[in-house]
Amino acid sequence: MSPVRRAALVVCAVLLAVVAGGTSAVAANPITISNGLFNNSAATAWSSAPATTMGDRTVTRTTGGVQGLVVSGPTGSVFHQTLGVSRYMFIGTHNHVLILESPTGGGNRSVSLVDFTTTPPAERPILTVLASSAAVSSPAVQFSVGTGDAFFVFAPTGTTVAGLGIYRSDNGTILCPGPPPLTPTGQLFGEATATQLRIKMGGTVLAACARPPGS
Repeated sequence: MSPVRRAALVVCAVLLAVVAGGTSAVAANPITISNGLFNNSAATAWSSAPATTMGDRTVTRTTGGVQGLVVSGPTGSVFHQTLGVSRYMFIGTHNHVLILESPTGGGNRSVSLVDFTTTPPAERPILTVLASSAAVSSPAVQFSVGTGDAFFVFAPTGTTVAGLGIYRSDNGTILCPGPPPLTPTGQLFGEATATQLRIKMGGTVLAACARPPGS
């Protein structure tokens, strides 16, 4: 092999190493998910309070001009415009923020997550489910014990529950997609084991997915 060609191959190898290194550098931040059933004490704890601060994050409701929620945290602020009724929820010791937007009657209910892994933070859509009337229960959220770095969400429609899934609580990436809309015959749970994330109905496993590496 000529010295020129050998030198060119070395340069290519170095460039490939640099590219590979750059790819690993933008991997998702590690999260901590404790084993056990997810915490469901906050399943209906959507807040309508004018302002709440938890740790380094604050949600403030604006009432003048364009109404909405200002969510502030370590990487800045994001504004969620109220189109019907806006409520919010903090989950886990890491104080992840979820937003629920509902119409004043029946219609689409949307859950989103505030992603503080970007600067400024961004609002990530999680689910949108059609509810038949205002009497239908709000979407329910359960979160992994402790940090709340993963959460399980589902939304009643009036006849079924829909939008089931387990998500990362920092950036909204789905970790375990749930089944299609169903009529539950038992209580719905999120669960973490040593190897899996699971969506369960009573003792029946509806969906099981591998845990994120390092979680």
